[in-house]
Amino acid sequence: MDKKEPRNVVWMLTAIFLGYSCIYVDKMTIGMSLVTIATDLGFDPQQKGLILSAFFLGYTIFQIPFGYLSNKIGTRKMMITSVFLVGIFLCLFGFGFSLLYLIMVRFMTGAVAHSGYPSSVSTFISQELPLEKRGPAQSTMIASSGFASIIGPLLIAPLLVMVGWHKTYYLLGVAVMLIAVMMYFVIPKEFGGVKEQLQNKQSISFKEVLKDRNVWVMIFAAFFINAAVYGLNGWMATYLVEAHGLALTQTAYVSAVIGLFTMVAAMAGGVMVNKYFMGKEKYVILVATISGGVFSIFVSLVSSFIASMLFLALAVAAASLAFATLMSIPLKIFPSEEVSAKYATINAVGVSGGFVAPTIIGALIQLSQGNFFSSFIFIAVSFVVSGIITLMVQRKV
Repeated sequence: MDKKEPRNVVWMLTAIFLGYSCIYVDKMTIGMSLVTIATDLGFDPQQKGLILSAFFLGYTIFQIPFGYLSNKIGTRKMMITSVFLVGIFLCLFGFGFSLLYLIMVRFMTGAVAHSGYPSSVSTFISQELPLEKRGPAQSTMIASSGFASIIGPLLIAPLLVMVGWHKTYYLLGVAVMLIAVMMYFVIPKEFGGVKEQLQNKQSISFKEVLKDRNVWVMIFAAFFINAAVYGLNGWMATYLVEAHGLALTQTAYVSAVIGLFTMVAAMAGGVMVNKYFMGKEKYVILVATISGGVFSIFVSLVSSFIASMLFLALAVAAASLAFATLMSIPLKIFPSEEVSAKYATINAVGVSGGFVAPTIIGALIQLSQGNFFSSFIFIAVSFVVSGIITLMVQRKV
């Protein structure tokens, strides 16, 4: 990248960040949308959990194949195609009329739209950026979850109220497809292609990927941190509406503030870890996950709404810092030609925590007749287990 103008690099990374934001807007706002959809179509908590989980099932199954496909066609093509497909499936979701239809659309969204983007971005960063820039760049991309958590609710909640959830998803889908078109023109074709030095080199086999002990350690760490992250994000809107009696628009404001905490934690955390804690990432993750677990329990223990929201914001910020730091590790310890396959494997199996958690939480809420305490205990345990597992990463990072 040294031969390119810095301004081009900034625009290119900004476009990729916006693409990631589209990915996260789709992930983060479904929980809020389901508040309206469940009322309209008469879904109970367990059925809402199935819709949330269907996405992660597809995402889990297709992560690895799409990681290998990204190596074959190039990361630029994969990123742009993924974002465009997200837009298409958002529009299709807007046609929703039954539980089975919505489950199938969310499954396909995770399977063929989302599954190619994260590993493609990671490989792009690994191949195009010098080592010292990869951690902060990856953390910034993951911080798009916070950015999406700010703009997503503020955009979606008023639309849900004004035009209904069907038209909201049509409009959102068109907007995402336009961002994909913008990415096509902003990201130069000479970036994100199949590297010449890798074209004649045989891709690392899946069997070889699974022989790496660190891959397995990170799979289990990612599984539990994803369970915590998507347990919090998937049920946040329902918790705010049912436990605190907030209107949907008020929920959007609270979600946006919490999203700001998420973005700041991921971006600032990435810079601080890279500057002060290089080689000590797993200890940063341990502190963040223990803190997130404690904050999660306090969310449902305190009686004050303000205190509950403060602890919720801190729990989400801790989750963001832990997740961003964890997912920056593969870029630092694996060779660039192995990053896509290993990252995809870690993310694929690890993200299945996002499939398990919403279903378990939905069942816990239903069993406890609307009480959320057991759900936050589940989230807290997931946090702590993830941090402990991360300590088993053996190589110096």
